[in-house]
Amino acid sequence: MKISANYVVIKPIVVITPIVEIHLIKWLLPFILVLCPATTFAANAAEGEQRPLIKLQLKWQHQFQFAGYYAAVEKGFYQDAGLDVELIEATPGTEPIDEVIQGRADYGVGTSELVINRHHGEPVVVLGVIFQHSPLELLTLASSGLDNIHKLSGKKLMIEPSSAELFAYLQNEGFQKKAFQIVPHTHQVQDIISSRVDAMSIYITDEVFELESMGIRYQTFSPRMSGIDFYGDNLFTLQNQIENNHQQTIQFYEASMKGWKYAMANVEEMIDIIHDDYSSRKSKAQLRFEAMQMKELMQPELIEPGYMHIGRWQHIADTYHSIGLLPKTFDVASMLYFPANEKALNHVKSRLNYAFALLFSVSVICFAIWHLYRKSYRIHQQLNTIFMKAPLSLIVVDDKFHIKRWNRQAETTFLWKADEVIGKNVLDLLVDKEIQLEIGDIIQDVNAHRTTVRSENKNIRKDGKEILCEWINAPFKEEGAKSYSVVCMARDITNEKALQTKLEHAAHYDALTGLPNRKLVLELLKQSLLDCERNNSQLALLFIDLDDFKQINDNHGHHAGDIVLQTLSQRLKNSLRASDVAGRLAGDEFIVVIKNVDKSQLVDNIVKKIENVFQESIRLDDAVLFVKGSIGYSLYPEQNNLKDLMKDADKAMYRAKQRKKRAHIVSVK
Repeated sequence: MKISANYVVIKPIVVITPIVEIHLIKWLLPFILVLCPATTFAANAAEGEQRPLIKLQLKWQHQFQFAGYYAAVEKGFYQDAGLDVELIEATPGTEPIDEVIQGRADYGVGTSELVINRHHGEPVVVLGVIFQHSPLELLTLASSGLDNIHKLSGKKLMIEPSSAELFAYLQNEGFQKKAFQIVPHTHQVQDIISSRVDAMSIYITDEVFELESMGIRYQTFSPRMSGIDFYGDNLFTLQNQIENNHQQTIQFYEASMKGWKYAMANVEEMIDIIHDDYSSRKSKAQLRFEAMQMKELMQPELIEPGYMHIGRWQHIADTYHSIGLLPKTFDVASMLYFPANEKALNHVKSRLNYAFALLFSVSVICFAIWHLYRKSYRIHQQLNTIFMKAPLSLIVVDDKFHIKRWNRQAETTFLWKADEVIGKNVLDLLVDKEIQLEIGDIIQDVNAHRTTVRSENKNIRKDGKEILCEWINAPFKEEGAKSYSVVCMARDITNEKALQTKLEHAAHYDALTGLPNRKLVLELLKQSLLDCERNNSQLALLFIDLDDFKQINDNHGHHAGDIVLQTLSQRLKNSLRASDVAGRLAGDEFIVVIKNVDKSQLVDNIVKKIENVFQESIRLDDAVLFVKGSIGYSLYPEQNNLKDLMKDADKAMYRAKQRKKRAHIVSVK
């Protein structure tokens, strides 16, 4: 069934494979019956073979970070897959990529810098992703007063190797490498407690537990604040491992992901296993903290362990390009391997190989083939069973759109029973009236030209609910029929698309305030500048920084600070015109783009309006707060490029802040 006007035409042989396979099974079924004893004997003989030993190099020492692999070992998932797996704990200085390249391990857990390794000629291939968001962040102590990323200028930073995402984050914030001093990482929080360094890179799943246990307040800065969203803990191997051990790679991957599902669903059990059998270096309370933090990064209730998207990897490669580590044209597709897809392909290949092996016996059992083939009624019944129990919704329609066949999955998807729909018009039953004519033309085209169409569209269930389905429509001729029909194969992708939309929204909007994040608002600003250039219009850029925001967090807690940011963000948004844009840069910094500015007096009026909004009180459970903001702005085309426009607005904002401080000093005197 056609889904939208933008459809793809595919050669029938590609998509009709399920139909061809049904006929192939029909023709080869006698061979299967004859050769079953030999096949059973070969399978039994294989059971006695020794399982291969697989070595997995972990990224660090034993902890909950690798719980899925422990679960796969302890629950026998690897053993069930015919594998013996050894988990190799990392020591300081160990790089998983080196261990795999040197052949000391078959698989490894690495960072997103695998993209750089691939560019340098190392044949690494990523199989799957564990953390949908990287746990790597920068940390400062609350007592240091470094509550803004820009205050790190001139400070001493402790950043571990393989932290390119942090350097990209700092570059996005306007820093050059010479803006701060980098010292080797010791992985000891005591170094920041003792002020040996001003900031350090940490895993949000790990080091912060120690600080919270000591009652030390801190703040963290995530690259996501700047639109840099990397994956974390990527399962990888080498190209030759996949080429030489296809089936083993698939079995290892599936058993590992099964382990991750089990681990995240049975956290307390895994804490006991890790602490008692692998390492007591961390207390159970610390392992529990690590598990809870990991759930936020993995989202196991929404996303399958191992899931990765080529678009996110391309975003990572583009980020590395922005800091000069990759060429602009680097294509990530060659370093990604999807075992689930490969398993399906191998399954098809295996079945084809088995079919050809059966054909080899034709000369020996040709009489038996002919004899069994004549028993077509029984085979027809078997094929009908395959059709009815297929995991896809299968609907066969004639050239008048009347439904001829309707399987059980179609009953589940669309809620109509087969006896309710046979003979009815499929367009009237499932398709909105506005697109019935368009879809009818496509079905007729499939039938007339023997083409295959793959697309997606919205459909209507029996209960009136609208769902989104992916469709494949192919020409189909039943045995004995004079004309072709169309077999329509459907899959409900409503939840899948909703999740994709949610993930895309999370990538472009600030989670706390709901405003566009730094990446999106800067893109909107760039587009607005292009519009101004084309239309010969003017634009104003406002920088807003809240005054003494740190005192709110110190005196009332971070929850109160969050309420203030949410309240002011909504007020700010409500005070602007529909054509203007407000976004959150980072922390307590905001940016506003005012379009179609006639004169600076208009901007002054808007600034006064925003200042009045900030002067309104914010009521908490135990206090009433008055939060003010310092505002600076710059104008286009007085400054005719993005860099100068932002620089002038930032300077104007700091001048406004300094004027307030001087005024306060005078009033005190």
